[in-house]
Amino acid sequence: MSRAVGAIVFAVAGVAVGAGGGGWAFGYGPFAHHGAAGAAASQVPVSTAVVTRGTLAVSEDDAGTVGYSGFITIYTAMSGTVTWLPADRSVIRPGQRVFAVDGQDVVLMRGGTPAWRAFTPGMTSGADVAELQRSLIAQGYDPYHAITIDGSYDWATQAAVQRWQAARGWLADGQIALGQVVFAPGPVRAAASLTGAGATVAAGAPVLTVTSTTPVVTVSLSAGEESAVGPGQHVTITLPDGTATAGRVLSVSGPAASSPAAAGAPSGSGSSSSAGNTGAGNAGATPATVNVAVSFDHPVTGLDGAPVQVSIATQTQRDALIVPISALLAKPGGGYQVTVVGGSARYDVTVTPGLFDDIGGNVAVTGPGIAAGTRVEVPSS
Repeated sequence: MSRAVGAIVFAVAGVAVGAGGGGWAFGYGPFAHHGAAGAAASQVPVSTAVVTRGTLAVSEDDAGTVGYSGFITIYTAMSGTVTWLPADRSVIRPGQRVFAVDGQDVVLMRGGTPAWRAFTPGMTSGADVAELQRSLIAQGYDPYHAITIDGSYDWATQAAVQRWQAARGWLADGQIALGQVVFAPGPVRAAASLTGAGATVAAGAPVLTVTSTTPVVTVSLSAGEESAVGPGQHVTITLPDGTATAGRVLSVSGPAASSPAAAGAPSGSGSSSSAGNTGAGNAGATPATVNVAVSFDHPVTGLDGAPVQVSIATQTQRDALIVPISALLAKPGGGYQVTVVGGSARYDVTVTPGLFDDIGGNVAVTGPGIAAGTRVEVPSS
């Protein structure tokens, strides 16, 4: 994994720092030399900065790759010759065909339960019928709002199926044979064909893998950093053209499985979710890295497989007293101090540094008399 310290996520509740925190002028900073307390400070122009209380979060830049979440394997429940397959990376929406066998289109419907039986009048009620009802309504085949979504294949459901069949140019008999529809949670993106047009398939054979249409970035972090990263955390994503865009953590998990296909493919029709983000490396071994899935806050296109950089906070100190790093003075005999300014008085106070934000130029400190609103000396910018 390639890693370099990068941009800083820095959120402070309260007054902003009153002076820029960059310069390491002689006489200031942890490596400055002092013959007597405050003596060297007079050698450079100084101003003051206000101590603030807030959260200091240090981020690092990690290499990531843009892909898509939610691998699903699509199976056929029909035997025959594959006569059509979607192009890789094409988007398939509910109501559109997913593939075709012997010239018969297999159509995508929205739902989470795989189609495991034919849909016919008089069939027993079930969750599969309920998701068929929802999908028919969403596609506009219940114009009179006659369907009650109760999982019962009643006359209203049959009428909606007939409208759907007529719109596709099929025999409108109100029956859907096993294998004519597959269910997925929503629009899908064709990831890879597992067979080819012209191939002969048997019922239960995998035909293609699909993903959601949501682009995500996968980043690897060392396992020791896992506790500092969690779902919902804001990140910054730098795209290949150098532009930055906002994102947030979706999930943190172990190394990704080597294949998107589900192990132990079920027989029959429909779709089956694979363990796309939960593969396990060596049995019984703690993974050296964890995978972080990051979503984009704003839509992006054309980045499939593109390398990006993700700035993600891996260390955070909350409710901290924060000063510019340039306020730190090397204390004679070791340690650090800051020069506190109050009216016409100025005096040195020993402080203990906490988390350093090297790029942002800030540090968390504690020390006697140091509080939010205290003014400390810093070099003039």
